[in-house]
Amino acid sequence: MRTLVLSTIAALAFAGPAVAQNPPMRRQALQQQVVERFLTNYRTQAGLTDEQFERLRETLRQSFEARNALAQREREAFRELESQMRPGVAADEAKVTDLLDDLVRIQAERAERARAEQQEYAAFLSPVQRAQLTLAWQRLQMQMERVRAGRGGAGMPLP
Repeated sequence: MRTLVLSTIAALAFAGPAVAQNPPMRRQALQQQVVERFLTNYRTQAGLTDEQFERLRETLRQSFEARNALAQREREAFRELESQMRPGVAADEAKVTDLLDDLVRIQAERAERARAEQQEYAAFLSPVQRAQLTLAWQRLQMQMERVRAGRGGAGMPLP
């Protein structure tokens, strides 16, 4: 696990300038590399069978798509909220209420997505494997946050 975290941090630290050159494509490629490294190391750590590994890969792919869609909706809602809250311009209270409600719905959907993912994992991973996955993913996210913070917040958002 330590190898996973260190290799991921190194990839992110050296990829900062490359990501800045062509952000969407480079970020996506880097994200894919990090996830592949993570999956390979997790597969070994958890002793996954080929079937478990393929199911995990597919579940994560679907999860990333759903989480990215939620993140996009959230960004849009915040942008609209910011535009409503400009100084010197009266905000449309009904629109602000709708946007705040949308943000709460998005948070609820994110929590529901997390619950559904755990249910999906339970169909093919043991409780110990699920715990290993949860802890490994949390460690990876924390390390990536540290890397981003060291680069002034630039970096790759993970789902």
